[in-house]
Amino acid sequence: MILRDLSVDEIFRHLSSTGLVLDTGAFHVHLRTDLKSLAQMLARSYGGHKVEAEPAIHHMQVRIERGKWRGPWRDRGVQAFVNDRQILGPFPTYLAYPMLESILNWSIAKLILRYVIFHAGAIERDGRALILTGPSGSGKSTLCAALSQTGWRLLSDEMVLLNPTGPAIAGNPRPISLKNDAITRIRAVAPAATFTDSYEGTVRGTISFVCPTPDSVVRAAESAPPSRVVFPRFQSGAETEIKKLEKAQGFIRLIENSVNYVATLRTGFEAVANLTEQCRFYEITFGDLGAAMTAIETVAAPEPGDGAA
Repeated sequence: MILRDLSVDEIFRHLSSTGLVLDTGAFHVHLRTDLKSLAQMLARSYGGHKVEAEPAIHHMQVRIERGKWRGPWRDRGVQAFVNDRQILGPFPTYLAYPMLESILNWSIAKLILRYVIFHAGAIERDGRALILTGPSGSGKSTLCAALSQTGWRLLSDEMVLLNPTGPAIAGNPRPISLKNDAITRIRAVAPAATFTDSYEGTVRGTISFVCPTPDSVVRAAESAPPSRVVFPRFQSGAETEIKKLEKAQGFIRLIENSVNYVATLRTGFEAVANLTEQCRFYEITFGDLGAAMTAIETVAAPEPGDGAA
């Protein structure tokens, strides 16, 4: 069934008892919570995703619940558990949804071994994937959000999953986290996009999440072979500059932005080596989102020999 087919009361009834298993494409997550506000936000942010009532096969269990301690405080906070192990908490109750998204990222990074994982975003068009990777603050999530709302299909953000046997990028479309001014920029680029609530006062300022397009969700199970890797560099006021990188440079920088490369040993080395042979690499410096989107279109244009060594 599709989550939007259930009322918020029905969603909460499942989540507060045996749980719901959420299908994000690459993963099935068993979710439970005693917070109705979180059920409401899930209905809004994952409305187009498939769900199953328990019992169902899943990769991980995530539980977000109110704090159990006693005290004079009005807000006891919430805590997060993965496979019955407490991972985070206590957090203010109003941050339950951002906590859930962080926990899902943590779970993928720590528990999943069948993919080589990069701190990156990935989009697809015409059957070819483009990876955006780099350190926090480089603008990759903003670019990923803008492009995925204007004609590209979102494969994933924050965690890009490389299937070593492909190589192919697995689909795992979830809401994209945006911070501060990036929220306004994406609202301007994609006025029809669906956003979660905004959360103020976090360690990163104000954050909000833009939801994947219906097409991205419907095609969540579809992977795509990688064709381009872009290392964005946001610099306020900078002119847009495109720099093509040698494959050796791209290989090294992919490893630098991998979450689990060392743990994957020979499998990871061969997977990244194959991806490197299959892709062209670029660094794009930008200060304007629109100009950066145009630069992405430029480097994504098909060239003779695409996919070849």
